[in-house]
Amino acid sequence: MSDSWDDYADGWDDNKDVQKYAQLAFNSLVQKVNCKGLNVLDFGCGTGLLTEKLSTVCNQIVAIDPSVKMAEILSQKHLTNVKVVADYLTPESILQHVELQQSFDLIVASSVCSFLPNYPKTLSLLTSLLTPNGHWVQWDWAAKNEGDFGLTKQSIEQALIISGLNKRALNVDFSMKAKEEVMDVYIAHGIKPA
Repeated sequence: MSDSWDDYADGWDDNKDVQKYAQLAFNSLVQKVNCKGLNVLDFGCGTGLLTEKLSTVCNQIVAIDPSVKMAEILSQKHLTNVKVVADYLTPESILQHVELQQSFDLIVASSVCSFLPNYPKTLSLLTSLLTPNGHWVQWDWAAKNEGDFGLTKQSIEQALIISGLNKRALNVDFSMKAKEEVMDVYIAHGIKPA
């Protein structure tokens, strides 16, 4: 992801498609994981539309995004159980931010992983932050073929294997209409072995 996301920050929360995506992701999450009382990392949180929903049921949330402007918008929402980190997730940033120096019961990533330069490597780093039996849940645009925008089912499955997560679910979770095209969204749910 790049600083260009700052350009989208001001109108992001008003975008009906973005609102719908966050609501559909939250709805599917609470059907798969009992979020009550969990400590959560929202990876690539943006302006926090999913974070806001999670804050009503989770214990503590660390929300991280490299877009300073998006992180600022989330900070201005003053969610009492949310700590916002404006940075990329790297081994160095984990050492720099005390908020990231813990284990999480749940890590979510909503429409993030298809933008990563090295998705399997990042997922392995994220998995290292999970508690034993901790949950990883992501939603990403489904690519029909390798090289298309989004992620293929095979690339997600391979990343889960590389990171050592036990797959619980990997399927089309919902679809969104963009102009004349319907785009599917994959959900991947993995659990870190005890």
